[in-house]
Amino acid sequence: MNKFLIAVFSAAFLVGPGHAKAQYISQKNSVGFNFGALSYSGRFAVDAGLASHSSLYASVVYRRNVWDKLYVRAELFGGRMRGNNTHVESQATKPNGEFQTEMAEATVKAEYDFINLYKHKASPFINVGAGAYTLFNYASSEGPKESKDKTGFAMPVGGGVKYKLNNRIKLLAEGNIRLFNKNLDNRTGEYINNPNKYYSFGFGVIYELAPYNALW
Repeated sequence: MNKFLIAVFSAAFLVGPGHAKAQYISQKNSVGFNFGALSYSGRFAVDAGLASHSSLYASVVYRRNVWDKLYVRAELFGGRMRGNNTHVESQATKPNGEFQTEMAEATVKAEYDFINLYKHKASPFINVGAGAYTLFNYASSEGPKESKDKTGFAMPVGGGVKYKLNNRIKLLAEGNIRLFNKNLDNRTGEYINNPNKYYSFGFGVIYELAPYNALW
């Protein structure tokens, strides 16, 4: 009996504070929710107030830690796109106009934290990725948009700051620019250089699906 007790206490000592780390796992998976404002930068935003070409968005996010501070980020994103400078005097080569549409987008990004949030409270981060979008409930002063032009590719590029509130919850603020392979406001034709872009700025919450240092 004494030998059995000695063996038990010896095992407890070996997996004590100095050795327990080997039995822990890191947080690999998280989900999140983001919301904020979008701002269109095409022709129908020229000389117009910010409110006339801005709107709201929301997104849900899944992240997986793949290596050190590098994550794969999958995101479903939706919001309204619009622009309106009809109050501005129209010119022959620079007409005024307006458009509005709802948008849904799915992207996959690589996201990198510069500082390890397991050990620190805050870190700047960057991300870049690619995905596809579709437009619906579309209306433009330039006329209807063909169905084949309502879908396309998007390339979001951005960055921001994450703040660790506790071991399960992180907050973030981030900005992005979205590059599109097709125009959004339906201005087409010869000599029209119309590289529509959308800027976004928002806030979000990240929830870790496993508690930090959970036992195997």
